[in-house]
Amino acid sequence: MLSLRTRLTIYYLAILSAVLIFFGFAIHTYLSRSLLSIIDGALVYQVKEIERQMMSSLGDFTSDDHPEEAHSDQLMIAAQVVQIIDSEGRIRDETGALQNHHLPVDPAVLSQIKDGDLRPDTIKLSSGEQIRLITKRAVEPDGDVFFIRAGQSLKPLQEARRRLTLLLLVAVPIALLLGSYGGLLLANQALRPVDRITNTAAQISASDLAQRVPLPEKMDEIGRLAKTFNHMIARLQAAFERQRQFTSDASHELRTPLAVMRGEIEVSLRRTRSPQEYERVLQSNLEEIHRLSRLVEDLLTLARGDSGQVTLQLEPVVLDHLCRQTAKQLLPLAEGRGQTLLWTPPEGHVLVNGDPQRLKQLLLNLLDNAMKYTPQGGRITLGLGTEGKEAVLTVADTGRGIATEDLPHIFERFFRHSRSTSDRSVIGFGLGLSIVKWIVDSHGGKIGAQSKVGEGTTFTVRLPLLDLSPDPETQADAQ
Repeated sequence: MLSLRTRLTIYYLAILSAVLIFFGFAIHTYLSRSLLSIIDGALVYQVKEIERQMMSSLGDFTSDDHPEEAHSDQLMIAAQVVQIIDSEGRIRDETGALQNHHLPVDPAVLSQIKDGDLRPDTIKLSSGEQIRLITKRAVEPDGDVFFIRAGQSLKPLQEARRRLTLLLLVAVPIALLLGSYGGLLLANQALRPVDRITNTAAQISASDLAQRVPLPEKMDEIGRLAKTFNHMIARLQAAFERQRQFTSDASHELRTPLAVMRGEIEVSLRRTRSPQEYERVLQSNLEEIHRLSRLVEDLLTLARGDSGQVTLQLEPVVLDHLCRQTAKQLLPLAEGRGQTLLWTPPEGHVLVNGDPQRLKQLLLNLLDNAMKYTPQGGRITLGLGTEGKEAVLTVADTGRGIATEDLPHIFERFFRHSRSTSDRSVIGFGLGLSIVKWIVDSHGGKIGAQSKVGEGTTFTVRLPLLDLSPDPETQADAQ
């Protein structure tokens, strides 16, 4: 398969060939027709001049019969042969250098010429020489018809054509040869940055994504390609780093409960235990299995969301009803922890277009996260309102808060708080807020967090309100 450099050179050479052939043909045609037009003009002028002189000698000259003004090219080219032919096609008089050559006369052709017409013809002699003839029909005072024919050899024109053709046959291949060399140089110059990109890409692997393509001085199409390539590599590098971190964190989270389960089972099997001790081990293992099941379910949810395999069942959702039901459902859990859960309803109903199950999962994760990090006696507030065309959902707590350096990372998977705000008593995998972020993004919304260490945290979710305004076409049909 031909390389791009070769194909570009071939394309350039093909276009250059077409242009040179076109202009060579155009120049050849234009020169031939221009020279022939000059010869025809000179012969026409001389035929008319001969007619005027003949009519003047016969006494048929009037004041209106004056010669036309001649151009310099008409005066410089003289007819090489002049013939006077009668109506029968016989040559009555002939002068010129070509009188020794037989110039055929066709009476049938002469009969087709009307009064005042000028007929151009080109004949070829036995020697191969071409003669250009101009024939004019004239009428004597007594009514007899005769023809005036003037001719000029086209041998100089033929020679000029031959030389021009020879010149084009030599010049065009030379121009194509130089053009192909120039096209190859241009292709090399244009593709040199692409070669650098290719070489850099060949050095990049999944284990080494630090390589970048050097950017050219001018940000042309190749420069923009190199810049886009660098941005792509940067995104891939970030994605690989997140994948490695995710794999490492997932492995750690899976290893811990498995290690606990294995340790308890091995200890219990070292000697015979009582039924109560076996029951305690089974209960502990069951708790760890529940943790593993939840972890696997969360990971599966995020993996399906990333691959686009989760389809939201969108429908109109009365968000204030959903918030009230969720708060009522979690109220006993909050009271059992010695916390206060408050629900601040909006003034009216708040409708959004969403998936009820996913929105409920969003509320459960946010409220569960708030209760985890709020001590006994603390307060969690679930609020809902509207701003413009958005529903604004807030979950605020009076917990320990989030450090400023942790806020940009709280929606990352398996992220844990820094040591300054960590609490070993809190059990979790760090996936709840990641799932919340995915649900919000899937609904076309936004989520943010504000927090102060020791004072609490507030999560704010903004979702597009359901547009209940009537469709103009539907309203027009109803009218």
